[in-house]
Amino acid sequence: MSSKNVECFRTAHDAFNKRDYGTLLTCFTPSMQYSDLPRGLTVKSSDEFVNWTKEWVRAFSDVQVSDRTYHDCGDVVVCEFTGIGNNDGPLGPMPATGRRLSLPFCEIMTFDQDGKIVKGRTYYDQVSMLVQLGHMQPPA
Repeated sequence: MSSKNVECFRTAHDAFNKRDYGTLLTCFTPSMQYSDLPRGLTVKSSDEFVNWTKEWVRAFSDVQVSDRTYHDCGDVVVCEFTGIGNNDGPLGPMPATGRRLSLPFCEIMTFDQDGKIVKGRTYYDQVSMLVQLGHMQPPA
């Protein structure tokens, strides 16, 4: 049986996949912090986190969190998933390439006693992402 923390994390991913930002916000404390480690970026509120997710949607309008595996570690839950989508919008300063992305991610969320996310971070291979999208040649 899944814990309430795993269920909250699953709800957050489902809400993101549906672009249901209202439900997504209910999974977090307002003052949560989240780090996109490959980019060296930290957001410091649930509203900033939603805006960060919207950046991914602008770059990949059909982006989905798929093939999810949740690992329950008490007040910390780890999720390994594949981020998939077509690059049909700009990714930061880089133009859309129309290419498909399928990239492994690892996301780690920390929960408070009420089952709300207070801290998160994500890891992914930015070089593989840029190679898949055609913005970079594969390393030799």
